[in-house]
Amino acid sequence: MSDKNNHFTSVKYTHNELLYNCEQPIAYAPIVQLSNASWVVPQHFLRYQHTLESVNETLDKIEFSTHFRVLAAKQNEQIYLQVAILSPDNYRSTKAKKLLFGRRWFVEENLPTSELIQTAFLALKIAREHEVRELFQLNSEQGSSTPFNNHHDLPLLAQNPQLTMAADHQPQSVIKLLARCLFAGAALTLIAQQKIADEHILYTLRLNCTDCQLSEFNAKKVIFLAADTSANAFLHGLMTALVAISNDYVNEQFKYAGFARFSKNVNVEQIGALSIVLRSQHALQLCELGKQHADQLNFEIDSSRAPQGCGQVICGFLAAHGIEQPENAHLYPDYLQAL
Repeated sequence: MSDKNNHFTSVKYTHNELLYNCEQPIAYAPIVQLSNASWVVPQHFLRYQHTLESVNETLDKIEFSTHFRVLAAKQNEQIYLQVAILSPDNYRSTKAKKLLFGRRWFVEENLPTSELIQTAFLALKIAREHEVRELFQLNSEQGSSTPFNNHHDLPLLAQNPQLTMAADHQPQSVIKLLARCLFAGAALTLIAQQKIADEHILYTLRLNCTDCQLSEFNAKKVIFLAADTSANAFLHGLMTALVAISNDYVNEQFKYAGFARFSKNVNVEQIGALSIVLRSQHALQLCELGKQHADQLNFEIDSSRAPQGCGQVICGFLAAHGIEQPENAHLYPDYLQAL
């Protein structure tokens, strides 16, 4: 049995996880030396027990737009994240800012810190997408609307599909359509359109807003592909492109401890190489006791993820696929007793 996997005090760790009291390595956890001479314990050999304090400590290291702040709170012992937004009302002309809050994102006690950070990342993306969808305005003879917003009554729409599912494949004048569109209160300009293949059209537009709080949209050029020349294809293609622009902004601006993990500047090949170092059996050199503790940790994590009280639904879900026992049935004995 190798001693190198047993003694932590002799190694100077530079990995963030070991800086938190809520994170502790399992017994006989492996230590791996990186190419920059840092010694680390890979996150999948750590036990997590997050508290509101540890979550806030993590959030304090996140950098992003001053108009969006990810908060941590607790209700009935359940920790959750929520995005606070300072934003003008998208449905009024005033620039006075309102304080708004997004949906709640629950945090499991044993959630790895990396996944906690990614939850904050996703919460910001969804909160900004909500704003983007409300910033697009379509005018018609009946009035003005924001057809892509998230506040439409979905049960009502589902009960009356004939009101919204009428076919729209007729060619439309893009110039006339754009004359009815606004984004962040400003018009859109067609720069170019080009037929690519079959009926696919490549559009290039310019947004003319100059003081949008989502600054990446100011005087922004937007390029997207539409499946045909109909107004419906154009509008859906445009909204998809607008959401992608917002997501790209988050990818580049979201930082944890100064590191923009999701930026296009991160080298994909090097991320892959680092993953191999942290996960390959050759690099880890786990002893038998280490393997036992790792297997126990994985069992505890995976088995605890099953939602309580849903056993009958899960059984029906498996039966619909003709599966009597999934390969990992040992993780969920209580769910599968009825099978």
